[in-house]
Amino acid sequence: MVTDSLQSKTGAADDAGIEQLGDATGGSQSIQEQSEPELLSKDVVFEILKNQRRRDALRYLKENDGEAKLGDMAEFIAAKENDIDIAALSSSQRKRVYIGLYQCHLPKMDSAGVVDFDKNRGDIRILETAKQLDQYLEGDIVSAPDADTATVGGASAAKRNLAIAGGVAATVSAGLLGVPGLEQIPAAGWAVVSTATLMAITAMESYKEYLPA
Repeated sequence: MVTDSLQSKTGAADDAGIEQLGDATGGSQSIQEQSEPELLSKDVVFEILKNQRRRDALRYLKENDGEAKLGDMAEFIAAKENDIDIAALSSSQRKRVYIGLYQCHLPKMDSAGVVDFDKNRGDIRILETAKQLDQYLEGDIVSAPDADTATVGGASAAKRNLAIAGGVAATVSAGLLGVPGLEQIPAAGWAVVSTATLMAITAMESYKEYLPA
């Protein structure tokens, strides 16, 4: 009876040890799975990289061992945007970039899991997931998720506006030169067309500045 009792206790202890080992192994696997970076969708990649400030922020982090202070990053980006030295920045230039990073760009990248942004301390740390963006950051090229062509910064918008302006200029010139079908429109009419086109292009550029990035 004593032997049976001892064997029973020994078996229970072994079972408990096996369960604990299994739990530990499972826990290690769980931690390993959690540490693997999440695969970013094309929509998220494009959303992050379509904004120049976010691209500059990522580059700044990569060039500074993956960590930065918000104030330092804001100064760097503000100087780049204004094409001046950091020492020459005005307080309004610093503040404009600082607020944009603090309120919009860094929280958006934090939500996407690209950076870790501590709002209270102003600390920014790049995450492993950001490596998925490296191929798109080369040469400042950002491709739309389902597009075959790439745009560099605002090159596509600039080309569009140039094409519109060129088309209107050619039409106005043809009308003023008396090309059949257009000669009946008076010079004043062509002036109105030119002015309206210029105002429309200017309005589109101005409106774009207020669109959510």
